Amino acid sequence: MALVLKNTDLKELAQLYDRISMCTQCGNCKYGYEYGSTENFAAMICPQGDKYQFEAYRGSKGKAALAKGLLSGMIQWSEKTTHVIYTCIGCGACVEMCETDIKDYLLRIFEALKGEAWKFNMGIPEGVKKWSSTIGVNKNPYMEKHEDRLNWLPASVRDSLPKKAEYIYFAGCTASYRQKNIALATFKLLQKLKIDFTVTPDEWCCASPLLRTGQYNIAKEFIEHNRELPEKYGASGFITTCAGCYRTLSIDYVKDPPEGYADKFGKMEGVKVIHTIQLVEDMINKGEIEFEGTFNNIVTYHDPCHLGRHAEVYESPRNVLKAIPGLKLVEMYRNRKFSFCCGAGGGVRGGFPDYSVETSMKRVKEAETTGASIITCVCPFCWRNLNDAIDALKSKMQMLDIVEILEPIVKRK
Repeated sequence: MALVLKNTDLKELAQLYDRISMCTQCGNCKYGYEYGSTENFAAMICPQGDKYQFEAYRGSKGKAALAKGLLSGMIQWSEKTTHVIYTCIGCGACVEMCETDIKDYLLRIFEALKGEAWKFNMGIPEGVKKWSSTIGVNKNPYMEKHEDRLNWLPASVRDSLPKKAEYIYFAGCTASYRQKNIALATFKLLQKLKIDFTVTPDEWCCASPLLRTGQYNIAKEFIEHNRELPEKYGASGFITTCAGCYRTLSIDYVKDPPEGYADKFGKMEGVKVIHTIQLVEDMINKGEIEFEGTFNNIVTYHDPCHLGRHAEVYESPRNVLKAIPGLKLVEMYRNRKFSFCCGAGGGVRGGFPDYSVETSMKRVKEAETTGASIITCVCPFCWRNLNDAIDALKSKMQMLDIVEILEPIVKRK
């Protein structure tokens, strides 16, 4: 079944028409490549194209053509159309390879396409619709009770949290409700490093899942709520261990298009947003951290898309890992801007769980070839998907966040 639309029905997409029309259909976006005198890298880095092996799904070329077709009326909205749009993980691999002026707007176009799909309720994945229907009440996409957000902390600690602090540790939904090991390790690490921080019971989802799936109307309330928290708690900024929260708080809340959504929701001003790994790197560089032990393991690092390609934070995690006594860092073939996505983002984990974990399994298999015994990252969402893939493969590899490695063996000088 197809739904006939008029151009005027696709207002969000129509605003981006000038950028969409800049796609030359060259096809560079389909693969990762880099030429040089010492290296010649070439690999598939688009998980969607790798999975579906059809032009519409590969890189940005197919989706730009789809957007043009929808706006012109040559293509009608259907469940197949929505499938192309919603199986895009939004990893940004195609952005790295694009060489035209559409480049910076690609992620915004993909999210606008998902937003248009909601208007006609055709082909939206059931898993996405399910969490979307409850997030307004629960303030998280896991359909958990909002009042349970801080249950990862012992009751005695929850009752004694400071009412004012320099920083708010913004734990994020995945660490709060699923990977509580990361939330607790981060809390303990910040305490050991003597950071003036607090955790707030009125933290809401940062709105990343909503923005990445085009749900702008619902996202507005969440963004307006969270950006008031620093003033309420006397804080100068947020600290987060979630790559998705970091990308959303530091880019979507702050920047104008094409990077952020300040045009829709206003701009959060005067608030610092720091990823935990940046905080640790800075303290190491200043000589403020002392290692009390070693970590004698071979480790490979997975770049989260939201921290790497989206926010260009590549070296901070690696610099911290290299500073840990005993640790040996080895790289996967696809790394930094060429990293292969874990498969969890863009609503894919909730909408297409099998495809999501299948993508993560490809990443784990790549990690196994490095000789490392541990995959590490700095994102609870990546942690969750990669660990599920490790279990599915019955791999001998172990999944650890860098915070989990650091917490037992560091102290502040």
